[in-house]
Amino acid sequence: MNVSKRSRGALILSDDRIVKTVDKALRLLKYFETNDCLGLTELARRSGYSKATTYRLLCTLEKHGFLKRTLDFNDTRYRLGLRLLELGNLVKERLELRRVALPQMVRLRDRVGDSVQLVVRDELDGIYIEVVESKNPVRLYIRPGRRAPLYAGASTRLLLAYLPEEEIDRILQICPPRAHTPNTITDVAVLKKVLAKVKERGFALSKGELAINSAELAVPLFDSEGQVVAALSLAGSDHNYHGTQLREFLTAIKDTARIISKALGYRGD
Repeated sequence: MNVSKRSRGALILSDDRIVKTVDKALRLLKYFETNDCLGLTELARRSGYSKATTYRLLCTLEKHGFLKRTLDFNDTRYRLGLRLLELGNLVKERLELRRVALPQMVRLRDRVGDSVQLVVRDELDGIYIEVVESKNPVRLYIRPGRRAPLYAGASTRLLLAYLPEEEIDRILQICPPRAHTPNTITDVAVLKKVLAKVKERGFALSKGELAINSAELAVPLFDSEGQVVAALSLAGSDHNYHGTQLREFLTAIKDTARIISKALGYRGD
């Protein structure tokens, strides 16, 4: 029987849920917390694994950039690789993004009434890393952690629009658009025209593409280097996203995006 419980906010899994090979590899990485450089023999001794098993684990970690092989005094040794630094910086950036954005998201929700969402790209998908729900009795519910394809919906399509052309082509080749509702754009040629328009206007609007009768309005958030790091969006009933109300929503969300981007170090308009 699988048993899990929480201790001090952490999820503790029973051993039968653990992938033992992955667990062994991660245990090897922990020895580098207090050692800058370690060799095969030393790692095998500390871990209790055979040299053959340790060598295979080290090769796998090296292949993915988590370890780097070096030659010290004619002895092959291993150091932590740059991939760990890249992942650590990514976590730090996203934590900083949420910290900066959340208070402004609450203010935006209070100003316009609809739900406010913060979405980042994760390879082929967008992930909703923060959601401030509308206080309206009838509202669109999106849970934090939800994934959506980059080709459908305003926030995810905006993230796609700001990528280089070759990256857009690669994504659409790997993940061809499919219909989630009758309103989802599945024609690649049409989608590319829409993406170009999104980048030209600086915002994206979708209606009923992932859920019928819903609408989403999204604008980009920029970092200190002028790169798009996330999409900020409003979501609610499609009845509210037209005419004067849409223009008011757009003004409000652009104001908020400008404040957040400035706090992230952006110096543009």
